[in-house]
Amino acid sequence: MEGEKGAMRYRKGAPLISESPWSRLVGDILVAFVALIGWPLSRLLYSIKIENTNSRSGLTHRLPSRAILLSNHCMPLDPVFHGLAVFPRRTYFTLLEETCEAPVLGSLVRLLGGIPLPRSSGRLKDIEEAVAHGLSTRGLVHFYPEGECFIGNQRIFPFKAGACYFAIRFGVPIVPIVSILKRRHGKKSRRTQVTVRVLAPILPPPPDKTIRATLIRSIQFSRQIHDLMQAEIEREGGDHSLYRGPM
Repeated sequence: MEGEKGAMRYRKGAPLISESPWSRLVGDILVAFVALIGWPLSRLLYSIKIENTNSRSGLTHRLPSRAILLSNHCMPLDPVFHGLAVFPRRTYFTLLEETCEAPVLGSLVRLLGGIPLPRSSGRLKDIEEAVAHGLSTRGLVHFYPEGECFIGNQRIFPFKAGACYFAIRFGVPIVPIVSILKRRHGKKSRRTQVTVRVLAPILPPPPDKTIRATLIRSIQFSRQIHDLMQAEIEREGGDHSLYRGPM
């Protein structure tokens, strides 16, 4: 029965992470399958490039053993792109609670490592415990701090500070992952080329004495990360004319 519960879609009030040896095995197989088909598909549709080289220094870097991953969200296939960017490492990833409640899709995203984000403030402790579990097992937890997908957007919307709060709370670095979009064949082309750049890890400030003060630091830290990611898009010539609105 435990294995069956691990495969069931999420329902409000249920544990945010529910795994069994069976569901972990199925999840590993699914991730490998997504990577197998995701790479050629991404190359075909978007000529994708995945880079972990700092554009300023030219130096490459490795993912830390534990980190919060943080990305802008501008393409429907971003979860595939960003999963490929850290493969063969696996990450938990946060997403809307409603997605995890959907039939079939909810079970699939849970098996792949989806953590629903309940809207109820009464479950904030549950979210913190789920992030702690993710960091202690896979070592990586991914957030889209804009809160939703904005198709083709290269002007990153303001970040919610939750991801940076958890980085401060657990003393782990933020690894920004930036999606940079350009037109594939000149200004009149309708085809998009995607570059996913994994930036160097950024250590968070230490927590403050009170939760309120730590939250203020989280907001300031999230703005720092936002500005860094936006600067990377501008430096690499991200095309602002591609914006099509929220998904």
